[in-house]
Amino acid sequence: MSTVPPVTLALAPARDTMQDSLFSPRTMTVVGVIVAAHLAALFGLAHLNKPAPATIEPTTFTATIIPLPPAPQPTPALPKPQPEPPKPQVATATPPPKPRVQPKNTITQKAAPETPPAPTAPTAPAEPVKDAAPPAPVAPPVVAPAPSGPVEGLKVSCDERVPVYPTQSRRIGEEGTVQIRMIIDERGVVSSASVVKSSGFARLDQAAKDAALAIRCKPPVSGGRVVSAAAVKPYNFRISD
Repeated sequence: MSTVPPVTLALAPARDTMQDSLFSPRTMTVVGVIVAAHLAALFGLAHLNKPAPATIEPTTFTATIIPLPPAPQPTPALPKPQPEPPKPQVATATPPPKPRVQPKNTITQKAAPETPPAPTAPTAPAEPVKDAAPPAPVAPPVVAPAPSGPVEGLKVSCDERVPVYPTQSRRIGEEGTVQIRMIIDERGVVSSASVVKSSGFARLDQAAKDAALAIRCKPPVSGGRVVSAAAVKPYNFRISD
């Protein structure tokens, strides 16, 4: 840090002399030097308070290249052993066979005389085989003829339909029993319904017929065949019902 040199000012004895000395060139020069010195001191202090810029030193790395080990040399294949040459076979001479010596005293057997075969009796000629009798013809299965009309008395499974009681008949107290004869076709549908026994009231008879025509049954079966059937069903009309 720089120091400001001391300045010695001379005091003038008189007022006018002091004013002249204040604005004299020498005084102005001294003041300018003092101001410049203070400015320089202030500038130096400002630079002292700033931290010095950091410097980064470069780091040097030294790389060492290690050479790779040499690749292993392929092992030479061992030569295959050569097969040994076949040994020559030594031919051995076989001695010729010795001739067989037959004995001088040989006994020869005489063959026995052949006996003639006994005469066989003549066989009678076989009689010709007669042709077998032809099989009897198989009779065709007997098919029962289809009934010409609806079958009576068959048990037929049907659903139950309750007849509707006519309002007018209930109000005036009409009661009775109606017997309806139904014809059930091969589909199980009631194709017709007729009054066998009337209740005495037309409204009750018609209500019974309507209920019979609404019945659905299983197809009637007779003799293994689907047929039409006839059945009679009673309908009771009571006010208490």
